[in-house]
Amino acid sequence: MTWWEAIHLNMTNLVAGFFGGVVNAFVLKRSDPWSIIGSVVVGALIANYLGDLASRWSGTSEHVAAFLVGMGGMGVAQGIMEVMKKWRPFSVSPGKTDG
Repeated sequence: MTWWEAIHLNMTNLVAGFFGGVVNAFVLKRSDPWSIIGSVVVGALIANYLGDLASRWSGTSEHVAAFLVGMGGMGVAQGIMEVMKKWRPFSVSPGKTDG
């Protein structure tokens, strides 16, 4: 097992997401260096971890799905953050008791 596998990095998805992030930076005309770096890094990481899921969900190849997820990586990350802000896994619902 390589160290890439040990930390669950899929190089194919990582590279596809990286280039999806590059396309995102060009299409959205990002000029600030940190915005460009953020777009590329987030695109690569989101594609690495969600590329396989997106492939199964969309019916496309893993490479295509990872590239597309990489292109929309910043939007996906923002959407996940919004859901996580509202998520309360241990809160008690109104009308329910602990006992």
